[in-house]
Amino acid sequence: MSLVIHEQSKPKMQPFYWVLTFEMHVLGILLGLAFTIGPLILLYFWANVWTWMSLAAIPAGIFMVIRLSKSLKGHIWNNTHLDEYLLYEDYIEYERWNPETKDSLRGSLRIGDVKEIYYGRYIFQFSYAYKNSKMTESLPMAELMPIMYLVAGEGQAERAVAVPFTDLMEANRWLEVIGRRGIPLYLTSVIIQDLGDESVASLLREDEDLERAEFDGNIERQFRPYLDRLVQENEEEDRELTEEELDQLEYEMKLLEYEEALQKRRSAFRGTGLLAWLVFPVQFAVGFWLTRQAELGNADPEQPLYPILLVALSAILFFFLVKWMRWLQIIMFSLVTFISFMFLDFSEIETDPSYQMSSMLLALAMLSLPVVALFYLGIRYVRKGRDAKNLPPMPGPYRPLPETDKPGFESGDRLSN
Repeated sequence: MSLVIHEQSKPKMQPFYWVLTFEMHVLGILLGLAFTIGPLILLYFWANVWTWMSLAAIPAGIFMVIRLSKSLKGHIWNNTHLDEYLLYEDYIEYERWNPETKDSLRGSLRIGDVKEIYYGRYIFQFSYAYKNSKMTESLPMAELMPIMYLVAGEGQAERAVAVPFTDLMEANRWLEVIGRRGIPLYLTSVIIQDLGDESVASLLREDEDLERAEFDGNIERQFRPYLDRLVQENEEEDRELTEEELDQLEYEMKLLEYEEALQKRRSAFRGTGLLAWLVFPVQFAVGFWLTRQAELGNADPEQPLYPILLVALSAILFFFLVKWMRWLQIIMFSLVTFISFMFLDFSEIETDPSYQMSSMLLALAMLSLPVVALFYLGIRYVRKGRDAKNLPPMPGPYRPLPETDKPGFESGDRLSN
């Protein structure tokens, strides 16, 4: 039985990012359970108008638990079901997972059947979560990393097996085994999104910038000058592009700009912005002032008007100041508000006015989620024009110029068969 020479697999998330992701989901689920079970407990021990009103938080709590549980389950699945590629002396085994269907594709490929090798780049999404980094180090959301395509078979039986890498030098170890068999090696500039697409081989061959290479122990020594040369050629001012090439380039730039904007919009934390975060220290300062006023006898700790106004105005201001709105910000606002109000007063005597006022603010923070959700929906409707203005328009499908619109085609010409 052959022994594994090299093994390549998708890495797991770094412990810091994995723990952070797990903790945020668990805290959200616990908060949702509090909104679901808390009102029932309050109603059992203290049956009054306020506890009956708190039942309105139960649907929001159930929604939070279900939504965050599914999200956490998806993150756990992605971090435990990793694509794997095994290189033996004469063949390759691989297993790829489909995150949508949750199915795995197992297969093997004899190295003797490989007739072409293509070396290029692919987009490694969320690469920052898979790399060792310092707390203050800024890392990109995505990176271009090496990928090797092994094309085998002919005609209908032709297939391309893509082997992605997360280390610039890891592909050399594979090429040392596969490349010594004299298989043609090419450098490609094509970036393929769907690695399981059946047309990968034809897409690679159609690359106009395809270049033959000879493996000398480090493929990057050839690939980097190759990329630099392509960039330089594209930047040359004397190079004239056809109208169709200009249209296609403009379309690809618009599509990339739109996808990058959408990628940013998926993050509720990045979409909050500094101005919106400043609402919480101001909210805490006002809450602290109300607690001290109650302690001095200048405010009635049993009067909920001022605490309600504080939470409501803070939520409205928060959603107006965020850079773009995401539903997760509803949970963020309620959670941060609740945590900050826990530090308003440390008195343990229930009859103290400061204790009563801080308890009132904590209760409102815990029960405010349904109302905050209504504020969110209303403000989202009001500012939808502003948010849409900051998002590039989605480009339609690219359509090449018809033959009659291309340069050099006269109205009296006929297309030859």
